[in-house]
Amino acid sequence: MTRCFSTATAVLLAALLLLVPPRAQAETIDATYRRALADYYAGRHAAAAAALERLVALPLRHEALFYNLGCAYYRLGRLGPAIFAFERALTLEPGFDDARHNLQLARAQAARRGRDVLRGASDEPIWLRAVTLGELPTWWGLTLVLWWAVLGVLVWLRRVAPGPGRAGLLAVNALLALLLVASSALLAGRIHLARSVHQGIVLPDKLAVREGPDAAARSAYSLHAGLRVRFVDEVNGWRRIRLGNGLEGWVRSEDVGAL
Repeated sequence: MTRCFSTATAVLLAALLLLVPPRAQAETIDATYRRALADYYAGRHAAAAAALERLVALPLRHEALFYNLGCAYYRLGRLGPAIFAFERALTLEPGFDDARHNLQLARAQAARRGRDVLRGASDEPIWLRAVTLGELPTWWGLTLVLWWAVLGVLVWLRRVAPGPGRAGLLAVNALLALLLVASSALLAGRIHLARSVHQGIVLPDKLAVREGPDAAARSAYSLHAGLRVRFVDEVNGWRRIRLGNGLEGWVRSEDVGAL
């Protein structure tokens, strides 16, 4: 593991205190976080995780908070919750390199315990993997840059006389237009993902997926910690999930962390 409880600790404390105005509650948050820090370095990882979970439940949202929670769970050998916490940190800050590195380590260890092979598809559909190559602001920025580039070349073309130079500009603009279409499609897909596609992470080391929303329903297959799934429906504390190959089933809501 890379450094834990050391990335942006001071910044995290300041951010958490700013999020909760009442002085008494702010002091409680400060004390809880510092106690989690002390517990972690003393090897009391369960106590550290419990303290950080109390902060998350307030609710507080900060990438370093989830990162530290992931580190505590990793030390406890609870890889599902660790992966879930690192994923949440990266959702808030995609450029968080320590979280990405630790996520890779946790996933590698989880794969050694039990790996899910989805026949007929990868873990995620192609379109989902494509749109998640960048965050929403990235696709917005790229689309706007390409739009202005296409517009700029069109204006420039009006001032260029017919000839090789104009033909070259037309070719460049055609390429830019194709890139703009692709970028717009990825942007639309990212917006759809944010609004309509709800995903989660399997938390237990091994999770039985049932044919119906009932503990007595027959177990259809099993999944392992860290697998990303899509939510389709929720009924009475049960979620219907869908895998990358289209396979569906029911699991208890608390067994899958919602991203």
